[in-house]
Amino acid sequence: MREITKEMQKNMEMGMKLDTYLTQQIDQAKRDGEDEEKIKFVEDEVLFPLRQRIEDFQQILVVNQQGIIASEIIRKNNRELIRSVDRAQNVTVSALRTAVTVAGALYNQKIVLDKVNAVNKATNDMIESTSKMLRQQGVEIQKQATEAALSPDVLQASFAEALGALDDINNYRQQALPMMKDTIDKFAALADEGERKIQELEKSTQF
Repeated sequence: MREITKEMQKNMEMGMKLDTYLTQQIDQAKRDGEDEEKIKFVEDEVLFPLRQRIEDFQQILVVNQQGIIASEIIRKNNRELIRSVDRAQNVTVSALRTAVTVAGALYNQKIVLDKVNAVNKATNDMIESTSKMLRQQGVEIQKQATEAALSPDVLQASFAEALGALDDINNYRQQALPMMKDTIDKFAALADEGERKIQELEKSTQF
């Protein structure tokens, strides 16, 4: 996980530099009055997916940072558990062994019982549902065979919806760019904090 955080940090640094460069070029193009369609194309097809990728890198980084910190906590807790067991083993080792064995057996029995019940229920449900579907679909298939395949009105409405969806996507990408930049900045701050904590943990484990 630590190697992944280092790799994600490199990827984020490269992505942030590219984001800054593209943003500056877009702003300059707007000030120079260049073709709006070209500017929009760069924002939609280059800057938008770039920020998506940066967000992905940031999320992977933060998740791995959390994993490192959680693993360190678990490791320290495991040490304490080992010490506790060492202190108590002379008195309780026999009883503990028996209890663990019985608990494991009971747990396995419960798993098997639950699986058997689940299979039986699934089988019963499948038999019931397939019999109903057989009757229903038999009629529907015959009905479908006698009706027209496609409705021109439906196809026309569907085509209009598709065109509208394309316009909505283009509008959303334009509106999403500033929000994505804000999200990237927040993740960057969170990742910096996580990196500081991890470096503190790494220093503490050297002593």
